[in-house]
Amino acid sequence: MTLLRVDKLKEGMVVKGDVMAPSGRLVLPVGTKLEDKHVRLLKSWGVVEVEIEGGPHPESLPKLPPMTREAMTKGAGYLDHLYSLCGRGSPVLREMFRISTVRTMALIAEKGILAVPDIPHINDLDDVSCSESLDLSISQLVGKQTKLFSFSETYRQIVEVLRSPRSSSAHVAQVVEKDTSLSAKLLRIVNSAYYGFPSKIGSIQRAVTVLGGRELTTLAVGVTAIRYFSGLSQNVIDMDRFWRNSVACGVFARLLAGEKHLLSDSHFFLSGLLRDIGLLLLLGEYPDFMGKLLDRASSRKMSLPVCEREAFGFSHSFLGAALLSEWQVPPYLISTIKYKDNPLASDDVLESSILHVADVLSFAMGYGWSPIIPVPSLDQDAWDHLDLSHNVLDTLTARANRQISEILGSFIG
Repeated sequence: MTLLRVDKLKEGMVVKGDVMAPSGRLVLPVGTKLEDKHVRLLKSWGVVEVEIEGGPHPESLPKLPPMTREAMTKGAGYLDHLYSLCGRGSPVLREMFRISTVRTMALIAEKGILAVPDIPHINDLDDVSCSESLDLSISQLVGKQTKLFSFSETYRQIVEVLRSPRSSSAHVAQVVEKDTSLSAKLLRIVNSAYYGFPSKIGSIQRAVTVLGGRELTTLAVGVTAIRYFSGLSQNVIDMDRFWRNSVACGVFARLLAGEKHLLSDSHFFLSGLLRDIGLLLLLGEYPDFMGKLLDRASSRKMSLPVCEREAFGFSHSFLGAALLSEWQVPPYLISTIKYKDNPLASDDVLESSILHVADVLSFAMGYGWSPIIPVPSLDQDAWDHLDLSHNVLDTLTARANRQISEILGSFIG
């Protein structure tokens, strides 16, 4: 079978089977000899790939801008480091690498060789082994977050109202409106490009009516989390980059859910936004140790969850899920986040698989919370569970890049 992305189709190629739009509409019948007008039609209907008659049509190498040999070498070395953990052994990973290559080389051509960082050699780092451990427990760490509960009094009141069978959107709105800062932030988010409502929503009560109490509650968790952890030391992790990565993961998760035509895809953004809350908790409690652990994971090309399990006995995903449970976040979000690194163990394999793939994409497309952290390993079974072609990534990442830049300020500005 020869599948080609639509942008690789040429005049004269012959369609091997009926081409259907994502909506199920027949776009081109079998045997159609392609013309330019057919390619334009395919793009307009959202078709991303077509099966073509004849022998294999190899994908051409990515078209790169002109640059010096030194710049090309620097870019290639950087890309090799980024993909050192996940590899390029499957069609989806090769497509991610192709898109990453185009992006990285374009960045170097525009901003120069310093646009990509140098990769530190392992001997340049302090001597901390990933096997070094700390005597910690999830319950101990979550229990120390008592300060958060007084900070999120408004959120707890929202949860109490939602639990009442007599509650209404007016009751939820009354609680939210007591916190003027939270109200302003939520209205800004609701009116952002993330939701894209045709007319402005001017009140919290209207926002609750349009979104529903559950979604507004989870949005409040996201805003609370960002505010609470905003004071972490920039010496350990760049918090702007961290939240940029979280927003990117949320956008990718929502778009992937959209590709699956799920009835509700908005909560996927929130799962991406909150997925690494456990990492922030560890960074806040043990900044020096975690800083060295992050450096070691990057330079040794090891998975961070593996290093965490060796050091603590658990990964930050499990810690984050326990913290979110204390925050009384809806259970479906907790399970999705808990198993983002092992999605097939989740109660909802599809939702955790979507978050897992979105997590990988957020790093592969240049939104990592560290510029030198390798792209996480991709669970091929999780990708297969999505039942998507790797050819969707080209248009999906282009859409994600636009959305990320449009909504970033609404959530962390």
